[in-house]
Amino acid sequence: MALCTLPPKPTTTALLSAHSILERACDATEAFISAFTTVRKARKAKGTATDHEQDLMRAALIFAAAGLDSLVKQLVRDTLQIVISKNKGAHAQFTDYIQSRLKRSDGPDLRFLAEAIAAERPTNHLQQQLVAELTSSSLQSKDQLLRVAAYFAIPADEISNDLPKLQAVFHARNQIAHEMDILLGQANRGRRQRRARLMKDYASIILTTALAFYSAVEKRL
Repeated sequence: MALCTLPPKPTTTALLSAHSILERACDATEAFISAFTTVRKARKAKGTATDHEQDLMRAALIFAAAGLDSLVKQLVRDTLQIVISKNKGAHAQFTDYIQSRLKRSDGPDLRFLAEAIAAERPTNHLQQQLVAELTSSSLQSKDQLLRVAAYFAIPADEISNDLPKLQAVFHARNQIAHEMDILLGQANRGRRQRRARLMKDYASIILTTALAFYSAVEKRL
């Protein structure tokens, strides 16, 4: 069963790159899960998967999360300025961003203000500053994702209907990516055990979130 059903190829040029990323994220994730099934069948495996087999499911989650990260950043680059120009909520968030940059605890950011005033197109310059900030770091937590969504005026419940579960998925992803799931000091199988069914569910949640983000932006264009 496919993990994700892709939306039709967009007619809006600004969405083409994001749609391509979404397609490849789904394909790569499904390929790792298919490889896991193939390996298990080839050795007629029963019971707990080996660490090498579990690595295929770990890779499925890592690629799904990488796809979400890449998709959201591409949407920011290609569509955020368009959405700001059309959506009152997004425009209000943009205004709040400028205010936050100017109103700092240690005084106004005079360099930020001077560069904006000196720019040939100040509004475009400020929007590009926001785009650069939102795409400068990895989006691998619920809070980071929702912060970006807010600038599109996308409410949290349009991205996920179970935010605690989404955060749990990101937590698992980060344990795999940053710790290799290693449990130091354990003699036998010193890695966290990852059940295939749960990992497939986790990958599905990430891809569903990516689809939801894409669809929410598409509605606002």
